[in-house]
Amino acid sequence: MSRRSWAVRGSRGEPPDSSPREPVGGPGWSPWACRSAGLLIALHLSALISGVLGVEPSSPLERALAGWFGPYHALVDLGYSYRFYTEPPPTPVAEATLRFRDGRPDETFRLPARAVAGPLMRHQRQLALAHALYVDAREAKDQTGSIDQGRLARSYAGRLCRLNPGCVGVTWRVTQHLIPNRDQVREVLDSSSTARFDLFDDSLFSTPEWIGDFPCDGS
Repeated sequence: MSRRSWAVRGSRGEPPDSSPREPVGGPGWSPWACRSAGLLIALHLSALISGVLGVEPSSPLERALAGWFGPYHALVDLGYSYRFYTEPPPTPVAEATLRFRDGRPDETFRLPARAVAGPLMRHQRQLALAHALYVDAREAKDQTGSIDQGRLARSYAGRLCRLNPGCVGVTWRVTQHLIPNRDQVREVLDSSSTARFDLFDDSLFSTPEWIGDFPCDGS
């Protein structure tokens, strides 16, 4: 009841309406559901904190806690580095050459692309896709002796075939984007008039490694 209605009832000598009102938005959570949700949130936050503290340099206790949450990190894909890289490894860059049957020139698809529209997380996701393809190909080589038996390279090639009608085959290659050391950067900056170091210079990329040729018929 509105404040005005209360005033009118009071002026007539009637008490204000004190009848119980239903909560807005329907009934809330039961106590056991609230406690269960709170416990799950606390466990998730504990897993996040243990992942942060367990990265070197860390104490044996911090590493033990991170190891205890290891299965959960793998389940929800939380196995990332939470601290600054001290010795970053090379970054795999995957390139696909698309061949066409109608005389069109070959096209090159790069993963990650040099320019990715949208938020920076999209570029990070493409980096993760390229890294997964490279790791899968290396594991296939270790297990079967042939690097072109990786399931991800075949799956990625099939996706490119579907997105590009007329494509008859896809060739995957992977190159490593190397991390320049400080002396290399200092030498380039001191010997040239430029004020920036070109992180995409050809000298920072390794020789492309063949991953496999995949026809678009799915074989």
